[in-house]
Amino acid sequence: MKLKRIIIIIIISNLLNINTTNIRNFIVRIATIIPLITPKIAIGATESEINKIAAEITVRIDGQNRSGSGVIVEKQGDTYYVLTNWHVVNKVGDYQVRTPDGKMHQVYYTLIKQVPNVDLAIVPFSSSQNYPIVETGDPTQLVPGKKVFVGGWPRSGSNLKQRIFLSTAGMVTGRQQPVAGYSLLYDNLVRAGMSGGPVLNEEGHLVGINGIVKLQENSDVIVSGGIEIDTFWNWRQRVSLPIVSQVPQTIQTPATPTETTNSVPTTTSTKENGTETTVNFTLAKAITDEISGIVNSIVALNAYIVMGSSNGMISVWDIKNGEIIATWKAHPESVNSVTVTPDEQFVISGSDDKTIKIWKLPKNKNITDITLVGTLTGHTDVVDGVAIAPNGQILASGSWDGTIKVWNLGSGELLQTLEGHAEIVNAIAISPDGQFLASGSKDNQIKLWNLPTGQLVRTINTNSLSILSVVFSPDSQILASSSSDGMINIWNLQTGQLIHNLKEHIDGVWSIVITPNGKTLISGSWDQTIKFWELSTGKLKGSLSGHNSYISAVAISPNGQTIVSGGWDRKINIWKVP
Repeated sequence: MKLKRIIIIIIISNLLNINTTNIRNFIVRIATIIPLITPKIAIGATESEINKIAAEITVRIDGQNRSGSGVIVEKQGDTYYVLTNWHVVNKVGDYQVRTPDGKMHQVYYTLIKQVPNVDLAIVPFSSSQNYPIVETGDPTQLVPGKKVFVGGWPRSGSNLKQRIFLSTAGMVTGRQQPVAGYSLLYDNLVRAGMSGGPVLNEEGHLVGINGIVKLQENSDVIVSGGIEIDTFWNWRQRVSLPIVSQVPQTIQTPATPTETTNSVPTTTSTKENGTETTVNFTLAKAITDEISGIVNSIVALNAYIVMGSSNGMISVWDIKNGEIIATWKAHPESVNSVTVTPDEQFVISGSDDKTIKIWKLPKNKNITDITLVGTLTGHTDVVDGVAIAPNGQILASGSWDGTIKVWNLGSGELLQTLEGHAEIVNAIAISPDGQFLASGSKDNQIKLWNLPTGQLVRTINTNSLSILSVVFSPDSQILASSSSDGMINIWNLQTGQLIHNLKEHIDGVWSIVITPNGKTLISGSWDQTIKFWELSTGKLKGSLSGHNSYISAVAISPNGQTIVSGGWDRKINIWKVP
């Protein structure tokens, strides 16, 4: 009864003296008392739930000379307000806001408002769409050791020119005297392009705006730091915000599937020269595995799927029913590439931790032990690709250190280091006849090597952006490559001449494969589609849609009956011929 009287007194006293400050203080006081008279419940969210919240409320900001992130904090009518860093929008020019549904909205620069004396700004845009507004948390509860999450739109590893959404977990490390408003410090991984993104607490509530700051003048020390959200709200109570008078036209609307596991567009057809062709694959199984993180690499066998993911896990799945057979922590950092020996006895993985690991492939559903056969070291940076020769004895690896290394798989001996690329090596492949190795790099070049001798056979200048994937045709006569500008090129392996240039994807193509019969090329893209191309003519045969985020990996089984795709939605789709 005493607590009830206290609440009544607070309500009456606040109603008698209403203003903006008192309303806010009233809410805070009530919020502190309610836990005293209600049962304590677990209000924390899981990491996957917070990542989902971050993806829903974080926008991308693009400008001619600037790029960054922001978070939707308020709405008045059809006007939305994005909170970001002032340094993201402080250069006069044209800016666009990309909302989580993929739509781009024009920003009127004259309506952007800077928060005085701190690195914050409000960016308004207009839309009749319904976008979620972030919930605000209490930054004063953040003490060293508390978990926080930072969302944003960096370039891929700050190495490729495409931008991706990223949410990273970390811990509060402390506070400092505010510098341009930055007072909150944390150890989250923060990359260029994430400036202005949200800092969320364990409940998924906004507690700060992220930026990268220097602690001291004349210092090269860069740390992850944020401006506490109360800094913004204290200013917001004293000002009014501009209303966008009319809804501008949406700049572009990339296709964004809104499927669920039970309702997915699975087949499409397209007309080529008046002839309709249909992709004869339908979705047999959609697997969502929250444990395994972003799907980076897939190998499809006739009976099994082997998957490597961003949180260092490798998983093995039954391709027939989609049941998991085994999963294990293979690396302390991201698994970027996996391959399987021709006898299906071993899995080889390459990782951000700069190592290559060889694992005994589990095949029994009752398996509990995963055997690490060996670890190969020698690369000085991220290992982004691994490939095994048809004889099962030679392994090749490509790295961000710009080199390709060739190993004896049985002994673990380093046989050769191939040098020549000026930038990171994103993609490698070995020809089915075992004679050639192809490597693709951020330097826009493809290099063709004689695998037995290590001699450079040919350099192909692609005139495109970073090469993300390369693959040989089954007869070792054709080489296909894909890049971060959405282009796919088909090359004559003997001459290095371009045969076809395929231009239907509207975003980076991360993975390509060729069917076992050598007739069709299959591509998976950040535009969330899988496309099928006739290899001999370069004509688009059709496409599949079944992911609601970037597709980073596609694979086809040796019998050609199953396609497996995976991506940033942490989902594996198994497509089968009916």
